[in-house]
Amino acid sequence: MSVKSLSELESLRGGSALTARLKHVDDRLNWFGFLRLADHAAKFGISDVQGKIDIKTYRNLSTTPPAERKPGPAAAGVLGAGTYLRPEKFVPVFGMAGSLDDLWLSRLPDARPDAACPLELLRAPEHRIEPDDVRALLAATELRESCRLKYQSMTSAESSERVVCPHAVVKASGRYHVRAFDFSRKRFLDFSLSRVLSSDLLPDHAPVPATLDDDWHMTVDVEFEPHPRLSPTQRSMIARGYGMTAGLSVIPVRRAMLFYLLDEMRLLKAIRQQDKDLADVPVWVKNSKDIAGELVSMESES
Repeated sequence: MSVKSLSELESLRGGSALTARLKHVDDRLNWFGFLRLADHAAKFGISDVQGKIDIKTYRNLSTTPPAERKPGPAAAGVLGAGTYLRPEKFVPVFGMAGSLDDLWLSRLPDARPDAACPLELLRAPEHRIEPDDVRALLAATELRESCRLKYQSMTSAESSERVVCPHAVVKASGRYHVRAFDFSRKRFLDFSLSRVLSSDLLPDHAPVPATLDDDWHMTVDVEFEPHPRLSPTQRSMIARGYGMTAGLSVIPVRRAMLFYLLDEMRLLKAIRQQDKDLADVPVWVKNSKDIAGELVSMESES
């Protein structure tokens, strides 16, 4: 069966796995400029025949299909036969990638650990999450049910029991959280999974609809710009590095996640105090007064 569009993949048996493999082809061509059939097959544990079918499917979907190096004198060299090359005017099937995160997750470490392009991943101390402690909480999130937690807050000396109704899992500031309605405080809060000591489903406890979480559904536009203290040349480089247009990058963020965005950008304290000199990063928030007002408003509501 010939696939003519990405939307058709969703209806195929094994469509998700095929999509992941095609995305791998796309990333390799986009970032490395070539794809070896043998590497692709080894990466996903498939036969060379299935690998060729994947590449044929990719070529059918692509407006700029990659050419294959055939056996013979033309294939001599490092790449060799069975290699597909990125066309000069390449258009990615899945859209232009703007981050190396996908590259690390989808192909590295790759099928060739001896390859000449090593990529080192810095490992910092992680927030440990015990599956037995959070399993019921995660199930409640997916099932839209309530849940009882034993939770250790950093604002309390002792752990406490909470009854919550979670509706989303979030990764922010290097930690996983659940966004949930807290029945004791009668408001939506964030709970760090690493601080959950135990959890139990409460299927008979009435859930709270996620539609009532106003801060989750409301978005705030954060306008990032190069820091004013930089020289014109430095500002131009920062704008380029962050993909800014006309010196500005407008990031829409859920109001509930605003704190975490500023924290990850190391701008939280500077924005709260409205002091550019406290920002030790090369960016600033152009609409910092509005953003600071949002933070104050949210804290007053808690």
